[in-house]
Amino acid sequence: MKNYHRWAALAGAAVLAVSSVTTAWADESSQTGATVDTAIQVPAFDLGQSGGTGISGPTAADGINSGAEQTTAPQGVISSDGPQQGGDSSGTQSGGSTAVSQPGDASGAAASQPAAPSGTGTTSSSRVIRVNGDASAGAASGQNSSAGTASSGIDYSLGPGAFNQQSQQTQQTQDGQQSVPAENIQIFDVTNNPIVQTVEKYSYDQMVQDITLLKQRYSNYMQVNTIGTSLDGRAMYDCIIGNPAASKHILIQGGIHGREYLNPMLMMQQMEMALANYSTGSFHDVPLSTMFSQVAVHFVPMTNPDGVTISQFGMDGIRSQQLKDAIGTCYVMDTAAGRTTADPGTYLSRWKANAQGVDLNLNFDALWSDVYSTEFPSYSGYKGTAPGTEPETQAMMNLYNSQYPWKAVIHYHSMGNVIYWDILGNKVQAESSELANLMSTVTGGYRILPSEGGGGYKDWIQLGSKPVPSVTLETGKIACPMPLSEYAAIWTQNRLTWAYAMEWVMGR
Repeated sequence: MKNYHRWAALAGAAVLAVSSVTTAWADESSQTGATVDTAIQVPAFDLGQSGGTGISGPTAADGINSGAEQTTAPQGVISSDGPQQGGDSSGTQSGGSTAVSQPGDASGAAASQPAAPSGTGTTSSSRVIRVNGDASAGAASGQNSSAGTASSGIDYSLGPGAFNQQSQQTQQTQDGQQSVPAENIQIFDVTNNPIVQTVEKYSYDQMVQDITLLKQRYSNYMQVNTIGTSLDGRAMYDCIIGNPAASKHILIQGGIHGREYLNPMLMMQQMEMALANYSTGSFHDVPLSTMFSQVAVHFVPMTNPDGVTISQFGMDGIRSQQLKDAIGTCYVMDTAAGRTTADPGTYLSRWKANAQGVDLNLNFDALWSDVYSTEFPSYSGYKGTAPGTEPETQAMMNLYNSQYPWKAVIHYHSMGNVIYWDILGNKVQAESSELANLMSTVTGGYRILPSEGGGGYKDWIQLGSKPVPSVTLETGKIACPMPLSEYAAIWTQNRLTWAYAMEWVMGR
């Protein structure tokens, strides 16, 4: 009850503070079907709990649209019993708040994708958890197997490497199971004692443990650097695979939005696959070891560790009382402004921002003054008081401004099975378009859309003084936080994006 009393006190003060805010939001809410209350009812339960409708359901998010990269339109409303009315995100939407169709999205699951181990998962006080579940179950049922067939007649649901049907061969995984067909690709899924397990909630602490174990197992192939610290004291990691002195470097980052936490798990499994195949694998008949001698790949799997922790564990995951108060104030303000009618647990499960309510992918200095934003910190859609104010934003800018010779950047977001590649004033438009088309082919048909708005990491790179081709891949078809059943298809579509990107920059 300690948190409740503190929140109740905050609510009383916020009622007065938001009286003008509710008026300002009235016109906006009329566009989204939202209602604006003039009084605040503070729920009589502890916000440290994760709410009854919080994590796993397909409606547990605040908007169903074609992607989730950036905010360019008025925010919708988190409902306590379903999706948000209106979208809270990016670029070019398809039909506002209606469910988006997904032409050409690969729906097949990789045959070699391991099911999580049987038994009961354990949760420790340090949040290192393994919630068990079969990642292939959802992809194998209820999905249209023909959805991945493109107009050319090629079945893209077979996954990366299957584009030349006449010359394909069948891979074998490391434990002998059949994997996806491949075209001169000898890169195998790690099914024999993998470090990175498929789990419902891949937590920050689990990621740190897995990075440590990967470094121990593959010390000759991997370098790990700390690039910054989040507001709540969590280190941000840059994991470099390959030769740090290589003449070409690729950056792959994800987890910049808290509730999009399937992507950090995806990137960690990509890392383990790359490391496990480093000395023995080949890609289009070129040894991976040769490729990694020429191109180093940086993985920053969790850019917003506090946001991920809030979405997964609610208030209990945050250590700082000051940050807990800030998060509580966000809930009070969003409730007063009509931006949410959800219970606290559900509200926190849909958290996108960092721990003080700033959407990090709106905080970069890229058309920032033109970016639509809420007037106050929120679970989503607040760009901050100025560009680059947040420590997580600063860490990612500092990494890019370091002396690494960057040649391409891939950003992982969710949702929509789409690719964003452009921004007004893009200095590498042709190259970004080329990379986007490659990634669309690799993923089995992710739709390519331009980006509107600004404030994103991709935008900042494309508009900056050292621009390189940069694309955003939006994974999954279900609003975030996604259930584990979405993951098998995401893995099939994205397991080899890093290798194709390496080959692409080598040829430039």
